[in-house]
Amino acid sequence: MGRLRILLVSDLHGSSAAYGKLSNAIKFYRADVVVFAGDLTGKALVPIVRDDGSFSLGSGVSKYLVNVFGDVKAVGDKDLDKVIKDLRGRGYYPLVTDKAGYEELAGNRDRVRETFVKLMINALEEDLGKVVTRYREAGVKLLVMPGNDDYPEIADYVKKNASDVLVPIDEDVVEFNGYYFLGFGYSTPTPWNTPREVSEEELRARVEKLIMDVDQSRLGKLIMVLHDPPYNTLIDQAYQLSKDFKPVVRGGGEVLRNHVGSKSVRALIEGGYSPLMGMHGHIHEAPGIDYVRSNAGVKVPVINAGSEYSEGVLRMAYLIIEDNKLKNYFLLRGG
Repeated sequence: MGRLRILLVSDLHGSSAAYGKLSNAIKFYRADVVVFAGDLTGKALVPIVRDDGSFSLGSGVSKYLVNVFGDVKAVGDKDLDKVIKDLRGRGYYPLVTDKAGYEELAGNRDRVRETFVKLMINALEEDLGKVVTRYREAGVKLLVMPGNDDYPEIADYVKKNASDVLVPIDEDVVEFNGYYFLGFGYSTPTPWNTPREVSEEELRARVEKLIMDVDQSRLGKLIMVLHDPPYNTLIDQAYQLSKDFKPVVRGGGEVLRNHVGSKSVRALIEGGYSPLMGMHGHIHEAPGIDYVRSNAGVKVPVINAGSEYSEGVLRMAYLIIEDNKLKNYFLLRGG
């Protein structure tokens, strides 16, 4: 079997800057397929409130109040577009409104969710649309799935927008060039109670069901794209957090880490299925590669590209498969 070049990305979380770099990445890295392993959308709506209650962009409005997690700043007309672009680049969703509109949102959680989802879909349509257009020109497919932070409406959007380029893989197995990509974008429980979480037991059962749909003689060509990384590996080490969700720092300034990956993902790899490779995301601060030895004695490579979406940085893993083995890999960082 010939060479297969894969570009792996994950956890762009709505950063328009990272999406822009993803759309251009295939100019610099010749890939046969790009895999997006979950968490497509951002985490916060940022209100931009017109201070005088009226709105006429570019004329007559003295300032807007921008509230980013309690940090309130005033900006004028000439800076508004720049502020919006900067917020989108960091993965936030700016909403320009007046005081009445802001107060209506603040008092209605359902309206907040509805507005948030609408902004996410509009932004995803723009950002992902650029990627699809560029990839169609280059003849490259994008295998994509939502992650644990993506709302059900985002998962529906991805499925409904399947095309010759955009190939949904969540809870599915897709064949490409003789290899089988199994996708599962849910995660095990997190401290943040994100939209798509399942128990360890449910994760194992649902992924195992997908594995059983693959011809068992072809498991050596199976690539498991699971948002959660396997437990107790180099790629599942997250910063240890205090009760108020702040990083715990040792005396010398070292930030402590914990293994937070999925024990079920590890068990699935160890339990005799011996896939060709595991491709993961979820833990932004743990890019790298490690190996999980299966009960059959096979060392299965598991890779996490990592994420720096809030800085507008695109982290990637460039993977080269030959003869049913990972022959080479490169961890890349597009600043």
